[in-house]
Formats: sequence, C-alpha cells, structure tokens
Amino acid sequence: MEIKFVLGDKNKIMNKSILKKVCLVVVLIVLAVAWRVINHNLQLAPNLELITVVSVMAAVIIGWKAALVVPITSMILSDLIIGNSSIFIFTWGSFVIIGLGALLLRKLSQKPKSQILYSVGFAIASSFLFFAVTNFGVWAQGWYPATWSGLINCFTMAIPFYRTMLIGNVILVPTAIAIWQLIRARQTAKSLVIDALVR
Repeated sequence: MEIKFVLGDKNKIMNKSILKKVCLVVVLIVLAVAWRVINHNLQLAPNLELITVVSVMAAVIIGWKAALVVPITSMILSDLIIGNSSIFIFTWGSFVIIGLGALLLRKLSQKPKSQILYSVGFAIASSFLFFAVTNFGVWAQGWYPATWSGLINCFTMAIPFYRTMLIGNVILVPTAIAIWQLIRARQTAKSLVIDALVR
C-alpha cells in the first residue's frame, strides 16, 4: 500500500511538471506569434522580435525539445498569418540554431550571475548569426547581384534592421533570464520555509 501511494504521488508530480512545461511552451509561442503579427501590421519596430528570447527561455527552462518546438512553431504560425518569403529556410534555421545554442546557457542555471552575464554575449552572437545567415540567403537567392559588391551591398542595406534586432535582444534576453532566476530563487526560498515548518 505504501509503495503504491508513493508511486501515485510521483506520477502526480510528473504529470504536473509536464503540464507546466506544456503551458509554458504555449505561452512562449503565443507571445512570439502575437508580437510578430502586431509588429508586422502596425510597423512598430521593424525587426524587433521575440523569437530569440522565447527560444532562449524554452531552452533554459525546459530543454532541447522545447528549444526546437518553440521557434519552429512560432515561425510557422506567424508566417501562416503574415506570409513569408523564399528565405524562410534561412530565418527558421537561424532561430533553431539560436534555440539549440541557448542550451549552453542552460548549463549555467545554477550560477545566476554568470547566466545573466553570458546571456548578453549570447544575445549579441545570436543577433549576428541571424543577420549573417538570413542576409546571405537574400543574396544567394538573387535579390542582389551575384557579385562580391552585391553581397556587401546586401549586408549594408540590412544594417538598420540588424541594429534594431541587436538592441532588442541585448535588452530582452538578459532581462528574461534575470526574471527567471528571480522566480527560481523565490521558489527555492519558499520551499525551504515550507520544509522547515513541516519538520
């Protein structure tokens, strides 16, 4: 009887944990899609996106499966609404690489200050990766002359969009990580208090 009771408790805890993760994935996707659609329709800040930050948070909080699911699903759903271009493989691929790359930040979850600090560098690196990959895709698909000067011109014309994305990511990614670490610290403190009272 006691073994069954313990197993039942473990199953409940596991089911609750899975439900929380699924809910978090849905919330992250909804945030990214909603902002992308609103920003596209109202032209609030071209290239200021939430896909990077939600991909990072999915990787840091949940793991590699969410790091894949969140960016791909966010892009598919938002592209179905606002449309996409022939470079979608480059944009989707960039965000998948960013999501999986954020697993490096996950390894620092027990070192809050380091995780926040390194997230700034990650935000810079991921912004540059997206800029380089997507604009190479634009050039490779013939939107600019297939010459060295055409490639340079392609990257030069994209700098204003890159600047917006870079500034947004450098602010949003570390902020999201800091908020998550604050939540974790409070949950840990609450658990310690409850355990002390129970004992």
